[in-house]
Amino acid sequence: MKAQKLLSLVTAVVALVATGCQETRIEQSSVLYESATILSAVHTPSHHKLGVKATTADKEDLVGIDFGGNLGLNLGNGMQVSAVEVPEKFAVVFDCEHGQFIVQRKELYDKLKGVVGKRVVVSYKENYRVTYDKDDTGKKVETSRVLIGYDFINASVVEKAEK
Repeated sequence: MKAQKLLSLVTAVVALVATGCQETRIEQSSVLYESATILSAVHTPSHHKLGVKATTADKEDLVGIDFGGNLGLNLGNGMQVSAVEVPEKFAVVFDCEHGQFIVQRKELYDKLKGVVGKRVVVSYKENYRVTYDKDDTGKKVETSRVLIGYDFINASVVEKAEK
């Protein structure tokens, strides 16, 4: 029993020493710019619908949950009336040198819905997970930087220069 406790303590100390000096933070780049094309502007109106679906409710339960996760009134025989509410959505689809991406913002949809197919300049920031450790002198140094995502800022239509 003592040997097992000692082994656990040694393992904990080794893990602490091995990772104790490391610090991990999320950092962002400065604002970056890239050319892109607007592939489409998508608006999906909200809607509400009722349907009869299979339920997880027992016979005596008044309320059940269907297999889509929607709450509903139990009809018996493994069926229920479910109400589904789909919220209104707005999105713009872009194509750039890194591939295609979607931004879901109403104000951006309103701004760009009339210019599908046009070139835009997209502004964004890159998000990184950065790990720091101390070197032999005790100075903090970056040991790893991994791109983990992007924060879209805006898109502006490229106006052609007049001749």
